Amino acid sequence: MKNPQRSHFPYIVTTIDLLPELIANYVKQNLPDHEEITGIFIVPADFYGQGFRWRLNPYQVLIFTNNGIFHISQAEKQKANGTWIYFKDILKIKLSLILLYGKLEIWAVQNDKVTKIEMEYNTVGHQSLSPHLKNAIKGTWAQNPPSRRSWVEDKTFPKFINISYSFHNGLKIEALQPGEIILGYIFQPEIKLTLMKYFHQTISPKTLLTLTNHQLILLQEDLRLRVHHEWIFTFIPRARVSSITLEAKRDFKKMSIHLQPDFANLQIDLILDQKNASKWFDCWENMS
Repeated sequence: MKNPQRSHFPYIVTTIDLLPELIANYVKQNLPDHEEITGIFIVPADFYGQGFRWRLNPYQVLIFTNNGIFHISQAEKQKANGTWIYFKDILKIKLSLILLYGKLEIWAVQNDKVTKIEMEYNTVGHQSLSPHLKNAIKGTWAQNPPSRRSWVEDKTFPKFINISYSFHNGLKIEALQPGEIILGYIFQPEIKLTLMKYFHQTISPKTLLTLTNHQLILLQEDLRLRVHHEWIFTFIPRARVSSITLEAKRDFKKMSIHLQPDFANLQIDLILDQKNASKWFDCWENMS
């Protein structure tokens, strides 16, 4: 949660000349040659809550180009540090939107090493960030092999709004892009275990798992929160999924989405009921 006494919200600029001089010079020296800047998302230094304490996040800049993303941060009185990632090297992107708190995480593999960009920001500025982030996600699809098959759209998704208004709108507003087709989906309500007959433990959050002609989209709630007003997205290009496996766990199934390359160790594990696990596995087998 953001400190309400601060009012420095994120914003977009179009040229590095509007950045502080030290950061502008850093970008000029380190941005790969021939990259065309399409947008610059600025996150001013700000305080964020962490338990019962406040911590100061540094001044940050997220530069979007035609081929990649450049993240720069600069704590007060320190040198700027940056991480450059090409769209083609991205394995997965996680976007957490929890009221006024936003967090963007991007994992990639470059030179046989895992690289990560992580940025927290006030979601007051998310509307400015969203189109640039969607373009970056679209850029990850370039690695998907061309398909000659005619994709068949799942026509039942519009009715899903009657099951979860929030998740339906989350997928439509924040995740799906023009020309993207839903091939199949499953909705998994919370899964709880009964302990000593009277106590319950939630082992899996409410989850919507969607397969499109370009990617896998995971939309979940956060088990750490008691009241839910959040969307937690994970975007995975189809080309990055090496396999999907199922493992029996009591009355449920543990489904693992294995990402390539294997050494990155970024597989995603989900707990599903038997019916949803079988439905999703069949969907993936038929559409992969």
